[in-house]
Amino acid sequence: MDAFPIQVSSRILHILGAIILLGGAIFFKFIVQPAASELPENEHATMKERLMKSWRQLVGLAIALLIFSGFYNYLVVALPEHEGDKRYHMFMGIKILIAFVIFFIASVLPGRAAAFEKMRQNSKMWMTITITLGLVVIGIAGFLRMRGIPG
Repeated sequence: MDAFPIQVSSRILHILGAIILLGGAIFFKFIVQPAASELPENEHATMKERLMKSWRQLVGLAIALLIFSGFYNYLVVALPEHEGDKRYHMFMGIKILIAFVIFFIASVLPGRAAAFEKMRQNSKMWMTITITLGLVVIGIAGFLRMRGIPG
C-alpha cells in the first residue's frame, strides 16, 4: 500500500491544527480582546463565556490533530529519513517540548479550573507568550524543513 496519501493527509491535518491554535490565539489577542475591552462589564462577561465555550472545543480539536499527526509525521515519516541525525532530533525535541507548553497554556486560558484563574486574569500576557512560542515552533519547523536531509 502506498503511504504517500496518508503522509500528505497527516501533514495537512498537522498544519490545520497549527492554523486553528495559533491563528485563534492571534485572533483573540489582536481582535477579540481589544473589542471586548470596550464593552460594559456584564456584556463583556457574557461574550467571554460564550466565546470560551466554543474556543475550548476548537483548542481540544487542534491539540488532538497536532499530537496525533505530529507523532505520525515524526515517527513514521521523519525518523527513518533522519536516522543518526542528532541535530535534527535535538531541534525536533525542542519543538515538541515547546508545543506541549503551548498546549498547556492554550488549554488553561479558555478553561474553568479554579487553580488557573490567575493565569486567565492575565490572559493578555499568556496569549502573547503562546503566540511567541508558536512562532518559535514555526521557525524551528521551517529550519528543519529547509535544512533537509544531510548527505
